[in-house]
Amino acid sequence: MSELESFRAEIDKCVKCGTCRSICPTTRVLGRESACARGKLTLIKAYLDGEIEMSETFMRHIKECAMCGGCRDVCPAGVKTTDVYLAARAEFVEKKGLPFLASLIFKNLDSSRLMPFALKLGTRFKGLFFKGAETDTGLVSRFSLPLVGGGRLMPEVAGTFFLDRKEVRKLGKRQKKGGDQMGSSSANIAFFAGCGVNYLMPDVGSASLKCIERTGSTVSVPKGQVCCGMPAYYTGDMETARRLAKKNIEVFESYDYDYVATSCATCSHGLKTVFKNLFKDDDEMRERAGAFAEKVRDITELLARDLGPMEAASTGSEETGSSDRPVSVTYHDPCHLNRNQGIKAEPRALLEGTDGIEFKNMKFACSCCGLGGGLSMTNYDLSIAISKRKADGALASGADVVATACPGCIVQLRDAMHRYGVDKKVVHVVELL
Repeated sequence: MSELESFRAEIDKCVKCGTCRSICPTTRVLGRESACARGKLTLIKAYLDGEIEMSETFMRHIKECAMCGGCRDVCPAGVKTTDVYLAARAEFVEKKGLPFLASLIFKNLDSSRLMPFALKLGTRFKGLFFKGAETDTGLVSRFSLPLVGGGRLMPEVAGTFFLDRKEVRKLGKRQKKGGDQMGSSSANIAFFAGCGVNYLMPDVGSASLKCIERTGSTVSVPKGQVCCGMPAYYTGDMETARRLAKKNIEVFESYDYDYVATSCATCSHGLKTVFKNLFKDDDEMRERAGAFAEKVRDITELLARDLGPMEAASTGSEETGSSDRPVSVTYHDPCHLNRNQGIKAEPRALLEGTDGIEFKNMKFACSCCGLGGGLSMTNYDLSIAISKRKADGALASGADVVATACPGCIVQLRDAMHRYGVDKKVVHVVELL
């Protein structure tokens, strides 16, 4: 029995009530039945019953989804909708394979040389495909190319990746099993960077380390860590996702730590939950993944719940500036943090407890930004249309700054602000602390 076939009972729980339509971001934009969970489950059941084939058209409808989990959370019958979609994506990859470009990227996500080389090489030719953006937050694409929609605001690749920074490389030597502990601390923290922080937003990583150290804790950045595998996972490439998960678990097992912290909501969801689910048929790895997951914390969760109060920062935040007027900040909830981990109050508490910040609520703060599930790569027009609600919400909030806790959401929100003409700075929570 295939993984998808095993979800028949779950699919049959759907009573076709349509509650999912009320919250689905893709349904709000597209307005068709196939965009909501009820429609997708009907299509998947038809496939399992042999009424339709596993075709590109079938999968296009299944992939019209940001995997935000809204339909799952409001379903009166408790259907695990996102699990069903993932099983369908995995079966498609198993039967049809991956597109060439996706296959090439995923095969090299754990390469310590090829991925950095490819990204740095790409920056040399950026002038051919991109032009400078007035917002100074990225580059605007000149053409509509694969993965790069016309007029899309793309983040610039960092000049020096986070894991290559001298101060970060030194931290790879700390807390190694059998090694000397450096300094006294209330807790030992091992930091997981993730691709967004490493390649695009190294300052978010550095700000995270400073926040941890301000609690009196010791932090290390384990060497050899790789992508969390979530891009491959949501595409349906479970083999790659398992390979990357195993690699990361092995790397962190060689360090002593009380917690594993990450500043990416997608990464923390993957490390906490997905890693365990990837090893259903491997008792040993499932146990190791479970032990690892118990110590994983999102950076906002760690700072608000697990560690002591932070000492006052020696200088003002570069994001808030030095003005006597409090900077007004609103907050966007990443779906992977709020819906998948139940972390909603913690980032708000950190912001509200920071001097110089006036917190303002955003309407529809918990609605999806449209990035997730690979949607921004496979259907950019739909993805950016979904994000309009976030741009409108940010504008209506009256805040100067939009904060969030996911590098992916930051990329999407900056693009949305640029696309819809909303003059708001978008930053990670830790950059304001």
